[in-house]
Amino acid sequence: MARILVVDDEPDLRELVRTVLTYHGHQVSLAEDGEQAVDALQRQRPEVMVLDLMMPNVDGFGVLKEMKRLGLGGVKTLVLTCMNREADWLRGYKHGAHQYLTKPFDPEELADKVELLLTMSENDLARHREDEMDTSQLLSRLESLGL
Repeated sequence: MARILVVDDEPDLRELVRTVLTYHGHQVSLAEDGEQAVDALQRQRPEVMVLDLMMPNVDGFGVLKEMKRLGLGGVKTLVLTCMNREADWLRGYKHGAHQYLTKPFDPEELADKVELLLTMSENDLARHREDEMDTSQLLSRLESLGL
């Protein structure tokens, strides 16, 4: 059983994610914005965080930056967002995200991505992030050229 923090400003979505991950045997805590997330990260030290990017006060990018500043890099992060542009993904990876899933999402895919994060080593995660950043940069260039 892993400790997972779910951060999203939409109450129904937080509850849906909690239900899915609890069903899969995890202990889930919730935060409704970036400020609560940073506080919970320091107090609870979850293994995984499921993080929305668009939130009031401190957004998801701000949470990722604060995690770096506080030395909380050991928390594996799955970004769950409606932001689907390659530039947004690249920005998230640059700030430390490990996986992305866009809304609307398949609950089983969410559970699978969380399980994958839990089983990947830090080296595997770093390689994966580098691969995703390379792919995102290429796709962003193609997008800017209208291809």
